[in-house]
Amino acid sequence: MTMDYGLDVIISSFIRYTELSAVKYDAEKDIIKIEVVLNGCIGDEHRSRFNSRYRQSMALFHKMLNIEAAYMKLDFIENYGITVLRLYRESQSLREDEIELYVLLLRREFASLLVRDDNDMVAEEAISGDIKNTLLKKIRDSRQPYQNIFAYRDEGRVFVFNK
Repeated sequence: MTMDYGLDVIISSFIRYTELSAVKYDAEKDIIKIEVVLNGCIGDEHRSRFNSRYRQSMALFHKMLNIEAAYMKLDFIENYGITVLRLYRESQSLREDEIELYVLLLRREFASLLVRDDNDMVAEEAISGDIKNTLLKKIRDSRQPYQNIFAYRDEGRVFVFNK
């Protein structure tokens, strides 16, 4: 992964889309895991329908941009009345537009179930850019090499760790 580009995509998307509850980057496997929380358990038919729409939409998106995605996987994890939807993607071909399409599909399919951290602070484009630049600078300036980037949000705040 071109780390600066990959970090930019991950952090930009995470700040922009409050539906994304956590983003993790596994440097060893070069896999990005994006988590979304849904309020309630999703039936098999609903899961299958979303998975099919997601795959069809991404296939068309990748074909239009001439992208070959080496790894794409969706998991639904249900516990205690909530569903965590995990998207796994290799980072080499992941684009910010793809994450935008993914979020639009989520909104269409699960609008009433999406758990969001709607906070006015992250909605402002200029402020979002400042936050992103600050986070990127801190990660780049750390003395440790990029390893496993983990980002999550809590009450309107975005936390990013290079662990």
